[in-house]
Amino acid sequence: MLARLIAQKLGDKLGQPLVIENRPGGNGVVATQAMLTSPQDGHTIMLATADTHTVLPAANPNLPYATSQFVPIAGVASVVFSLVARPKLPITNLAQLIELAKRSRPPLTYASYGVASASHAAGEMFKLATGVDMVHVPYQGAGPGLLAVTAEQVDTMMVPVAVANPQRARIRMLGVASSVRFPLVPDVPTLEEQGVPMVADAWIGLLAAPGTPPAIAEALYGAVAEILASPEFASTLTTNGFTTLGYGPERFSEFLRSENARWGEVVRAAHITTEG
Repeated sequence: MLARLIAQKLGDKLGQPLVIENRPGGNGVVATQAMLTSPQDGHTIMLATADTHTVLPAANPNLPYATSQFVPIAGVASVVFSLVARPKLPITNLAQLIELAKRSRPPLTYASYGVASASHAAGEMFKLATGVDMVHVPYQGAGPGLLAVTAEQVDTMMVPVAVANPQRARIRMLGVASSVRFPLVPDVPTLEEQGVPMVADAWIGLLAAPGTPPAIAEALYGAVAEILASPEFASTLTTNGFTTLGYGPERFSEFLRSENARWGEVVRAAHITTEG
């Protein structure tokens, strides 16, 4: 959705159409490899995510490329995660969940939308921040994972707010894993407000092929920045569970380094690998 929204508006700004080419496979590996041989002219760009270019590389050091090879264009947005619980779990708030998780035998379970995904890493981040033990249950997507929570098949999940919010009547949303409350669910406190020191926002941004000149990256960012500055676009992002980043090439590059370090620490501490 975000790729198509950006492409339409960016095409208007640049005076030429942008074609969305979906390259599924390997949690972004197939698409990223295709970028390696793309011309260095800025005509082929990639909508990358924390899943594909931060968490996955930390979990799989044998990827056929280094994500640092790619040229940052713009940090576009961040996905806001929420911690949800199945409706019949005998808790009503975050403190009770932590207490229950510490004494449960067998351990409670948490779903994610895939092994070595940001959802998986966010679940492990929660465990590290609280000292609880929960068993990871991966699903093929956020929708199936949340469905398992509503069906009482798994206890909890770190899931994007936009996916969880329409199911508020069928789940318990215990907190948002962001630094501030999110406008889409203003009644839901952050995890930090409730004593759990963690932020699990997952970035989304535009990258160019290795070797793309900085001037081209800056020119593309100039057009993207105009889009991000639009109140209409910002409202669309919020409605769909995103916060705006708006970072240019230099700041986005610095941000990626800090995010790689932050998420990489969690991946290593939790021993997350692509094998599960």
